[in-house]
Order: sequence, then structure tokens, then C-alpha cells
Amino acid sequence: MAVTATTDLLRYTLTTSPPDLVRATAGHPRQARLEIAVTRNPAADGVPDCRSITVEVPTGDGADALTARAERIDTAYRAPHGRSWHIRATTPEPGRTVFTCTPEGPRGKAGFDDREDFTLVLERIPLTGPPGTVQLRISDETATGSGTYARRSTVLPVAVVGE
Repeated sequence: MAVTATTDLLRYTLTTSPPDLVRATAGHPRQARLEIAVTRNPAADGVPDCRSITVEVPTGDGADALTARAERIDTAYRAPHGRSWHIRATTPEPGRTVFTCTPEGPRGKAGFDDREDFTLVLERIPLTGPPGTVQLRISDETATGSGTYARRSTVLPVAVVGE
């Protein structure tokens, strides 16, 4: 089942694999794959231009962490028309890993019309956090037309159950 959230200009759709995430135990290591598809919010006026998208994942030993092994998360992406994106993972503070996605190219931005999209893939995530709902904070730096770029945020919930 997919979960969707929006900012003023972009829509984010999260799909997990496996569909139901189960916490790892000592005898049963488990991993997850998260795909976050980014498209134009149908309610947006005009074509959004995007300079960056960030995905903040709770990591570490906290009660809200998805994994204690953030260094094991692999990243990939899908984008149409040969568009290239750069993905950088940082840990600006304990308990939070941030994946920053920026479009490459001379303009340093990507336009999201109805045919354009981007999918961030976070895979091989060890599900070592406690059962519960993890909140992924998604932010984008976007504008339309000649408007001013602004940072907009939303949250995507990820449910992890115990064995």
C-alpha cells in the first residue's frame, strides 16, 4: 500500500518492500526498501522548479528510529530522460540521517511538469528500530514561474511491526 503526502508544489508517494515491514530480531535479520516517488502536486499552479529534496530518516538508538545502522542504507534513484541527480547522505546530529537530492546540470534545478518525476530509493535498510510508526520528514526547495524559492516540508509515516 502506498502512502502519499504533499507540499504546495510536489507530491510524495512512499512504497515499501516488503509491503509490511517487520522489525528484525536476533535470529531473523530483516531489511526494507523505501521508494519515494516525487511528482507535481496536481493542485499546484504552473510547473514547479526544484533545487533540492531532502529526506530525513530517524536513525540510531532512539524510540523513533527506523534503523540503528544508517551506514548500511544504500541509495539509488530513477529519473526520466537521462536526468542526473546527486544523492548525499549526512548525519548532522545523532538520531537523524539526511539524504539530500540535487538535480545535476547547468541550471541546477529540475522542472516537474506532468511527465517529469523522480524516485529516491533507500534500500537494504536493516530494520533494527523498535516497532511503531517512523516519521520521514521530506522537504523541497521549490518555486513556480519567476517566484521566489521556498523550503516546504511534509511528513511520510512508515509503520514497522514487531514479530
